[in-house]
Amino acid sequence: VDRHVKLLSELDNTIENNALPTTKQYRKFVALTSRPAGAVEHPAGAPLELTCAGVGAPAPSVRWFKNDAPIYEHDLESNEIIDANPTSLARVTSSLLIPTTQDQDTYTCVISAGLKTARASTIVYSDGDGSTDEQERAKLTPLTPRILVSYKVFIDLIGNSIVLPCKVRGHPRPHVTWKDNKGNFVKNNPRMKVLRSGELVISSLRWTDMGEFTCHAENAFGSKHATTFVYPAKAG
Repeated sequence: VDRHVKLLSELDNTIENNALPTTKQYRKFVALTSRPAGAVEHPAGAPLELTCAGVGAPAPSVRWFKNDAPIYEHDLESNEIIDANPTSLARVTSSLLIPTTQDQDTYTCVISAGLKTARASTIVYSDGDGSTDEQERAKLTPLTPRILVSYKVFIDLIGNSIVLPCKVRGHPRPHVTWKDNKGNFVKNNPRMKVLRSGELVISSLRWTDMGEFTCHAENAFGSKHATTFVYPAKAG
């Protein structure tokens, strides 16, 4: 893990010195850089948020499991990249919102990059009754926006098309917008497009695209934002 985190730091220094990073150092790997606690109590009347983070090449995706079964709601709403470019490298953060817990459940975060995976599990204990009524009330409770999946750093070859995820949750559903690396809202740009799912697609990556792209989620109860630093790299 330290070697790959060091690689990202070296790329930071490369950018500061105005030199193009290259992908020749990349090997296929995935590693967790942050994981939830091994056991957590879920207070009644409020959603519980679990978060894990990792780094991988190619750019990793994240799936969550409850008692070894996939959480399909999370997958259906997810904006994560399933087939990332093999030349990409990224640092990802993913969170899961749990409305209620009955008795106890085991949640597992699985980060995948190519054929490699890393995982972390958490046992969640109930502090309430977890009844059906409580679950239905939780669905109707106003919720400020949460950005549950985003890349913190994304590296890929100049000329490739990339997809930056921005998975959001809130009630009512938040509206998602993106700002480019110049601080301008992404609209009417032939190379950049915000999908209905919240993802930002950048076609034909250029050196001038280097910088922070910001996802902004807003509803009637508040707003949140997340930034992704994009590194255009040269082959070699």
